[in-house]
Amino acid sequence: MNSYAVEQIARQRTAEFQAEAARNQDAARNRPAGHPGSSVRNVTGWALIQIGLALVTSQPRHQHTAATSPELP
Repeated sequence: MNSYAVEQIARQRTAEFQAEAARNQDAARNRPAGHPGSSVRNVTGWALIQIGLALVTSQPRHQHTAATSPELP
């Protein structure tokens, strides 16, 4: 890919990120200050719960047979 095309793509992506950031700032200004969903701790907690549930309910891809190996003491 030539340098002109890379530069154009970089400019386009930068403009998209700036537009998205501006939209997010407007949304944050309109959100009530005490909204429970705005807490980073709350969002992080729910993300960790979802990850944990996905790990618990997922099918094992392979079995660990080292723990049941007769060579181990």
